[in-house]
Amino acid sequence: MKPGNVETALVPVDRGNYKKLFSMQLRPEQITFVTPPRWTLARCYVRQFGDQFEHLPHLIVASDGSVVGYSTTACDPASDDDYWIDDIMIEAAHQGKGYGRAAMVEVLKMIVVSYPQCEAVQLTCFRANTNAAALYKSMGFEPTGEVDNEFGEPNYKLYGAALDKFRK
Repeated sequence: MKPGNVETALVPVDRGNYKKLFSMQLRPEQITFVTPPRWTLARCYVRQFGDQFEHLPHLIVASDGSVVGYSTTACDPASDDDYWIDDIMIEAAHQGKGYGRAAMVEVLKMIVVSYPQCEAVQLTCFRANTNAAALYKSMGFEPTGEVDNEFGEPNYKLYGAALDKFRK
């Protein structure tokens, strides 16, 4: 499969599909880059970032129906720039095939369609996760110069024309 020629869809995590998260694996050196699936669901359930945020976990599903990863977003619909991709993970066996980029496109489209007032999407990327940082930068994310309070890792922001292209 050629990178870039894949399609993904986001499927909300629910009681009928949540167990699909639990078998996902990362490469050993990537384990600290994302919240483990059980924890990501717990963070959504307890509304980790506050009651004003909508915490949305999704499975990332390939066009053949296989689950290739997951994402969680935390969005404050009362704001114009407090929209976060909290986690996005592509399972180790599916990395390097274009699913990460395809999933990012779907997550960004979902955010701007669900929240038309959104003017910026943010995320945190661990310094050691150079592949993800390169992907985010190639999509128009820019380092903000700020670091995440939880991990002390750099934050990135997508806004303006770079974000607007996902509204179409």
